[in-house]
Amino acid sequence: MKQNLLKYCSSAFFISTMASIVVSVLWFLITWRYGFDLADEGYYWYGSQRTAYGDIPLRDFQSYDIGRYYWAALFMYIMGNYGIFPAHLSVFVLQATGVFIGVYLCLITSRLKWPYQWVLAFIIALILNIWILPYYKGYDHFISIGVVMMLYVMLKSQKHFTWLFAGIFLGIAAIIGRNHGVYGIISSIFLIALLLFKAPSKKTIATLSGYFLLGVFIGFSPTLILMLSANGFADAFVNSILLMFKQGSTNIFLPIPWPWAAKSAGLSGFWSLSVLFLGIGLIFLLAFIFCGLIFLALTRFNLNNTSKKVFYATVAAAIPYAHYSFARADTIHLTLGILPALIGLLVAINTLKGLRPIFLTGGILAVTLLTLDYVNPYLSKVIIGKDYVKYNIGGSQLWINDDLSQFLQRVDQDFQKVPAAATNFLAIPNMPSLHAMYHCKMPIWEIYGTGPMAKDFELSEINRLESSPPEIIFLSDNALDKNPALTYSKMHPATYEWINSRYTLFDSLGSDMRIYLLTH
Repeated sequence: MKQNLLKYCSSAFFISTMASIVVSVLWFLITWRYGFDLADEGYYWYGSQRTAYGDIPLRDFQSYDIGRYYWAALFMYIMGNYGIFPAHLSVFVLQATGVFIGVYLCLITSRLKWPYQWVLAFIIALILNIWILPYYKGYDHFISIGVVMMLYVMLKSQKHFTWLFAGIFLGIAAIIGRNHGVYGIISSIFLIALLLFKAPSKKTIATLSGYFLLGVFIGFSPTLILMLSANGFADAFVNSILLMFKQGSTNIFLPIPWPWAAKSAGLSGFWSLSVLFLGIGLIFLLAFIFCGLIFLALTRFNLNNTSKKVFYATVAAAIPYAHYSFARADTIHLTLGILPALIGLLVAINTLKGLRPIFLTGGILAVTLLTLDYVNPYLSKVIIGKDYVKYNIGGSQLWINDDLSQFLQRVDQDFQKVPAAATNFLAIPNMPSLHAMYHCKMPIWEIYGTGPMAKDFELSEINRLESSPPEIIFLSDNALDKNPALTYSKMHPATYEWINSRYTLFDSLGSDMRIYLLTH
């Protein structure tokens, strides 16, 4: 019995579990109070809060797909708290799960023995936790790693239940984000095509694919049920897809910062390094896919061991996920798209002999820190020495930058001057966090207006505003990506005209932030 216990404690599953829990919990406790974002974080927090209050995502407010909001709303409901901490905690549970999956996939391919496996596991767990940035994108990071595991188990087992379960996972992934459903399907096509090419029985693969598709349907069924049971949700879901096609993309494109074109003028040393490593990271994505396919082709796609199965799974997943990083080539989008390729690189390193995997993985940790130290709030504090101030947000004391602190103080001062405004205001186009902080429902559907809308849509939003005019409007007319065409007044001219016809300028913060007071 003692031998069995020792064997279990040295297993990849046990080591991965313990390393992931310890590192993830410590990382969460150390870092969760650092940083706050009025825009993207508010898009998640406000949406989760409104879902907890009974609103339906997509139908009642602009949102991602429904999964992440109902998951976070569940934590808010259980804790009886609609603040920022439950929003963090709900993501952490999936974050830690994703880290476990990533560490496990690496350890099952490792040649290292005890105790070196423990060292490797802790380093990999730390790397994966650091790459999960920002925290509210932890849903997406979890899924991107989960897709790799999904493909691996499909390669490992040709049992009906295994493929059904894999399909269920992908269906659930699509509930969290339809882009993950698309990426997962594309990855699965690469896997199924390989099996059809190599398998002696095409009928067996066809049958397994049927179970896989059935699983996708089962996993995605909550969305289908909501379409049938909630009035207006089906139309809102379809319209959200049509809008995506009209806009042509889910992200606003940025020029790709190739390393050889990087300009360091006016940038600090750490920021220059971050920009440089961003370009290198994007090149790595392409190089990993290209070199991975070449290697697998040279070995005639012979997946006769665990390492090759996991490696092929990472390559198949990296192909579509690279699209996410290049769709908007910044560090935040790199953090999501890179994970399948990063795990693939770690798996390749683990095939080396001796202690080289530990030293090389340590090198990856160093590169990770240099790449993300400027955009990770905690790392920017510890490594760069960036200053933060403490501020109460959603019932939690967070460390935020001074400019944001001053803005929030000004908002609070304006509400003291106009007390009724705290429960009846509008912050546009990209400040839904303000509404979450004050538990105030936005009087319009478009909670994050970063793109131009058709005039009939604007008129419908104006009708909503006319029915219940907010006392104060906070309007940021800042040019997104420094593009003058991407200001709110240019993208929403009818709404901007309505505001100026019904409101008077009450306060301002610089040339871009204007605060309007309703003219009674």
